[in-house]
Amino acid sequence: MKKVVLSITILMVLLISACGNGEESGQNAEVPAILEVELNLPEEELQPGAEVTLETYVSQGGEAVEDANEVKFEVLKEGEADSEMLEGEHQGDGLYAATMLFAEAGSYKVTSHVTARDMHNMPSETLIIGNASEVEAEDTDAHSGESEHHHEHEGAVTVELQSDVEPQANQENELSVLVKEKDNPLTDAKVSFEISREGQEKHEFIDAKETGNGIYKAGKAFESAGNYQLNVHINKDHLHEHQLFTLTVK
Repeated sequence: MKKVVLSITILMVLLISACGNGEESGQNAEVPAILEVELNLPEEELQPGAEVTLETYVSQGGEAVEDANEVKFEVLKEGEADSEMLEGEHQGDGLYAATMLFAEAGSYKVTSHVTARDMHNMPSETLIIGNASEVEAEDTDAHSGESEHHHEHEGAVTVELQSDVEPQANQENELSVLVKEKDNPLTDAKVSFEISREGQEKHEFIDAKETGNGIYKAGKAFESAGNYQLNVHINKDHLHEHQLFTLTVK
């Protein structure tokens, strides 16, 4: 009988020890390196009618990413409301590319949308077609007399998360952001939250409601704990911006 009791005791100790080691290993699990996306655009002067190759290099932890789930190039001409989306093709060594014919002179905002390894990154750069000084002068003339909220300047729009409390699973959470343009609250914009969980390709879009002074809110119930990507989309007149955040749901 003593041998049986001793055997059970030893077994319980081993189980407790195994559980403890499992928790410890989970706590010490390495955090994946950030997905790095480098958007490469031609530096030479380009004229209307030029066929331009848009390239983006994708890496993680210093190594090229060859298995990106999705790479797209979004091209938006200054002064226009609709953008064009191009599918990026894998060239090898972490390089993805697409070719586009730019028929008209102007300033174009190029955004590389990359989804890979449960992460999302979307850098933007400006591409000038035609004489740079003439294009800038035309843009200035086109915007003269407009409200400062009716045009876009690179880096002028900022988005701040308003809640310091980590979202909780299986309950309604309030997501709130403050949107500014040139340090002033951006009002009357269309703001939506694109939410996706790391490890899943499903993306959910939720329209945010403006509550005043550039603050936009929406409710979201997360089904389970984990890391989520929150991509805030801002649209107003000719302004189109994105800001990406990572949320840890407890």
